[in-house]
Amino acid sequence: MEELMNRQMATTDREKPRTKLNRLRGHLKRFLSHPLNCISVSVVTAMVLMAVFAPLIAPYHYAQVNTAEQWQGPSAKYWLGTDQYGRDILSRVIYGSQISLLVGFTTVCLAMFIGVIVGSISGYFRGKVDEIIMRIVEVFMAIPGIVLALAIVSVLGPSVVNVIIAISVYRITQFARVTRGAFLSVMAMDYIEACRAQGLGGARIMFLHALPNCIGPIVVLASVLMGNVILSEATLSFLGLGIQPPLASWGVMIKDGNEYLMFAPWMSVWPGVFLLITMMAFNLLGDGLRDFLDPRGRSVL
Repeated sequence: MEELMNRQMATTDREKPRTKLNRLRGHLKRFLSHPLNCISVSVVTAMVLMAVFAPLIAPYHYAQVNTAEQWQGPSAKYWLGTDQYGRDILSRVIYGSQISLLVGFTTVCLAMFIGVIVGSISGYFRGKVDEIIMRIVEVFMAIPGIVLALAIVSVLGPSVVNVIIAISVYRITQFARVTRGAFLSVMAMDYIEACRAQGLGGARIMFLHALPNCIGPIVVLASVLMGNVILSEATLSFLGLGIQPPLASWGVMIKDGNEYLMFAPWMSVWPGVFLLITMMAFNLLGDGLRDFLDPRGRSVL
């Protein structure tokens, strides 16, 4: 009898991962059943693969200069044309996706890490701690994000690291605000009182029991902010305070082509098209995740 029970327990333990995997597959299939979700995931995946394999995909190096081929229109040799230095636009657009996604992912991850911790502390302790943190958050949120980023980059100087820091500051406040709101609703639930009654510590309740139930709004906000962060990086680069040459950035490419719009519009049009597509893909992905994780359609912003 004991051997039979052990076999049944072993079988149940083996079936648990399969059940979780099947459940995950079912959720993924249901999410991708919506056409816009499928399109957004496909575009984002394509952009990520393009950035990762840029050295293999790009026909030329992004900094390869050929003055004899400057301002060449789209052709079989140069699919998207060349710029004022004879550099291949397609290659620069492909390499530019590395900068955009690197800044986007790094900024969102950094802002999410700090913002979630700050918002969790504010939502858990409430009282004076909550008041102090939220007043600081409101001060930063009162300043437009791009203006705050311009001010920070102007002080620190233009570079990839400084751009990430400058864009992250405003996004930290957004994650903190959303996390705090989710925490306030979770902390009112009965199972939190049960955890306290068992004598569990504040840090354990906060990060092991309350935070996992706040992941939905945080993930949605992260996906929505990706497109916004990429646009902010392009804006700073366009203004000359972001990514600096010779690095390829969509914002820098749009700025360089702005002077030659009359006779070489492809210099600005193609990086602008890729920037638009990337932003729309992340925004659609965020909307899809919001509808999937929150069927009531309650906005997390």
